[in-house]
Amino acid sequence: MQPSTKRSRVWCSALAAVMSAGLALTPVALADDEVSPKESCPDGQIAVIQTKECPETNQRSAVLVKRACCTKFTEKNPQTPTGGGKTRCKSFPKCPRNSPS
Repeated sequence: MQPSTKRSRVWCSALAAVMSAGLALTPVALADDEVSPKESCPDGQIAVIQTKECPETNQRSAVLVKRACCTKFTEKNPQTPTGGGKTRCKSFPKCPRNSPS
């Protein structure tokens, strides 16, 4: 075998190993960031999560969907023992057609 052929095989093997490692680690990195925008509030606001059950269909079992209700406190609407602040709830996500698995 010629030296250039050996080098190219080693280089291709190293590249394949690096790419395989990157693909193997991708699901782990994505799993940490799976918080839906409908379940989070901007910084400085208090979030209360509400759930709703989507009924069972022929293609999937019953599923819970979540949304956040964000409460913002300002000088005009200060936090008091009985509540206060301005609360806005995001919309519930649509129920999935098929099983979310």
